[in-house]
Amino acid sequence: MSMSARDLAVVTRFNGRLFWRDRTALTTSVALFLGLGIGLPLMMDRLGAGGNPRMVLDQHLGILATVLVIATFTQIATTLTARRDQLVLKRLRTTGLSDRAILGGEMGNLVLQSTLLALVTSVALYVLTSLAVPRNPALFLVAVVAGAAVLCLLGAAFTAIVPRTELAAVMAMPFFLLAGFGGGAMGPILEILPGWVGTVLGLLPTGPVVEMARTAYAADGTLAGDLRAAAVPALQLAVWAAIGLFALTRWFRWETRKS
Repeated sequence: MSMSARDLAVVTRFNGRLFWRDRTALTTSVALFLGLGIGLPLMMDRLGAGGNPRMVLDQHLGILATVLVIATFTQIATTLTARRDQLVLKRLRTTGLSDRAILGGEMGNLVLQSTLLALVTSVALYVLTSLAVPRNPALFLVAVVAGAAVLCLLGAAFTAIVPRTELAAVMAMPFFLLAGFGGGAMGPILEILPGWVGTVLGLLPTGPVVEMARTAYAADGTLAGDLRAAAVPALQLAVWAAIGLFALTRWFRWETRKS
């Protein structure tokens, strides 16, 4: 089924209104995103890491990748599972909207919201801590948007194995924790683990986001160098996007099994 830009914009705007009226979303996505995204790097800076900007940057990028999982993967898994169980998705398919517009609008909304939250978080840290502004802000923005989009796609596909709404957030928790370890949000814990553990965790979609964003913050570099450094993380995200798209197309359920 075809998807028009107008339908996609309408669904995205509608979901945006629902998002900001949803107290659960405001608590789990917005408040947690800003609280962890600003609070932990700020605490690290105040505890003495201000003299070590690299440590503050590592904390910022690790936490950012982790809270992106909450705002995208977990949020869309919970939202779509709830709407599936309430037969909202089934009813939306009778309105004339294409399947792509329905799912794309939800993903587009969460990508937009999470990108705005990431920018607010980053600007707050630029003002409140020793964290420097990225040398290549465009690449940083691309890393956030691409990471959010891929995580939304994977979260939508993940709903296929979620039996009911109450279990969506719980079942997504392991991925959240693994993303935190892999991104460095839990501190230098990977240094005491076998090397292969860090290698495996780095293959998660949050790993390329962190690497691409780190390239944007590198003090020295050129546009050509940035593109070369971002090529491998971009390819990893593309692979995850292909996996998510295949799973979404193959196994996504629009209604409960009982119905």
